[in-house]
Amino acid sequence: CQQCPPGEFTSHSGATSCDFCGCGFETNTDGDGCQLCEEGEFSSNDGNCQASFSSISGACACDTCGPGHEVNSDQDGCDLCSPGFFSNDEGACQQCTPGEFTSHSGATSCDVCGCGFETNTDGDGCQLCEEGEFSSNDGNCQACPINSFSSVSGACACDLCGPGH
Repeated sequence: CQQCPPGEFTSHSGATSCDFCGCGFETNTDGDGCQLCEEGEFSSNDGNCQASFSSISGACACDTCGPGHEVNSDQDGCDLCSPGFFSNDEGACQQCTPGEFTSHSGATSCDVCGCGFETNTDGDGCQLCEEGEFSSNDGNCQACPINSFSSVSGACACDLCGPGH
């Protein structure tokens, strides 16, 4: 007698073939039947439960969280993307690029800081550019070029020094 391969079973002795467990099930420990995949697992048609996000027992496929969310660390539910992060599909939350921010949980896109501002260190808002700096519409503060200045915070452009200065 041969043992059935993983994901297959036989319920009686003297069997000449093995049966498949099917989707949402895996072979039990005795190899003589099937058991439901646990919550947080799924099985397509191979009879092997795999860890993944599934909110029910006996799942045949993974669940998806949707935009603005990602699978939690226990892989049994979804969490909102934190401020400073976004998700525009069913994947993991991503940090906004420099010059962009999200101020709320569950964001599906990032907002641009705009002229005179840059992203704060947490990525959840904007802060004014300092004196001597400027930003156009990309939300990234940079030092004024040689022979120019900004004497106020939040400058969108630098002023040129006059002749002889």
